Amino acid sequence: MRLNRAAVRWSALAGLLALTATACFGPVGDSAAGGERSVVFANTGGALAEIFKQNSYADLAADGITVAEETPNNEAKLTAMVQAGQPTWDVFYSTPYTAMGKCGTLFEKIDYSRIDTAALDRSQTSECGVPMINSSFLLVYNTTKYGANPPTSWADFYDTERFPGKRGIMNYAKDAGMETALLADGVPGDQLYPLDYDRAFAKLEKVRPSLRFFDTGAQQTQALQSGEVDMMLAWPGRAYDALAGGAPLAVAWNQPLRYFDTLTIVKGAPHQEEAYALINSLVGTKNQEAIANRLPYGPANSAAAPSSDPKIAEFVDGPQSRGTTVVRDNQWWSQNLDEATKRWTSWVNR
Repeated sequence: MRLNRAAVRWSALAGLLALTATACFGPVGDSAAGGERSVVFANTGGALAEIFKQNSYADLAADGITVAEETPNNEAKLTAMVQAGQPTWDVFYSTPYTAMGKCGTLFEKIDYSRIDTAALDRSQTSECGVPMINSSFLLVYNTTKYGANPPTSWADFYDTERFPGKRGIMNYAKDAGMETALLADGVPGDQLYPLDYDRAFAKLEKVRPSLRFFDTGAQQTQALQSGEVDMMLAWPGRAYDALAGGAPLAVAWNQPLRYFDTLTIVKGAPHQEEAYALINSLVGTKNQEAIANRLPYGPANSAAAPSSDPKIAEFVDGPQSRGTTVVRDNQWWSQNLDEATKRWTSWVNR
């Protein structure tokens, strides 16, 4: 196979990154002293990675497996590694639609006989992805701003006459701007897909002067804390951070858009046995409960107890949504992400 120059350069760089990024956690591959087992995990870092370190990584270390970590989990780097035929990552923290869309090209097909699926929702598993955590896109609002007349639906989020104020939204097609616009326009939650782009952008256009676009989760938190926005189509973790920082916030529990994250094994991963051990540990009850007790995510493992902290529970979907939860169609996104992104970018930039 003929490699382009960029891929060759990345191949060399990947080796250097593997050496530098693993310094804090241990060596990659078998040690010269006697075959210590290792696995490299590319993930998002931050608070989640700290929980992994305190639970899964510690448990695996007791079994003789060292986890090396690299962040961020950049898909472009992953693609270059795999195309060069020299991946240094073993497990990749992914979206379910990426796992579906790149199954067999960027990711290995999962041998589910090697995964403990007893407490996993099999509707969330795919050929190349194992569910990790559950979450939702939420309508979060400032309680001081709206007082006794808060927004209660996506229709209210897109109604600037009855609910004036600045709205925050992530500047990515995948972050539910189009879905929530369609829900606000009356499309039933179980009939969202395929997305009607023209109808979605017509709804978004009506509130465009009141929209603030963000590129990072940190910007979400800052905007909610500073009062730059009065409502947010929010990631729950970032909204929770803002609440913990003193922002007066609440959630409108009506049609939250459920999503989940997945774990994948990189195509050609050099440490596949250890990769399965890591995945089993990450979706195991101990690690899943540790996440639920620290962060506003629902366990993918049904045997793991949810958090009893009311501040965390405020941002985790449950009975408070009264059966209105909308489930994202990951199969549609796996087939349409590029086109949806093209349409979104064109609308934002016009």
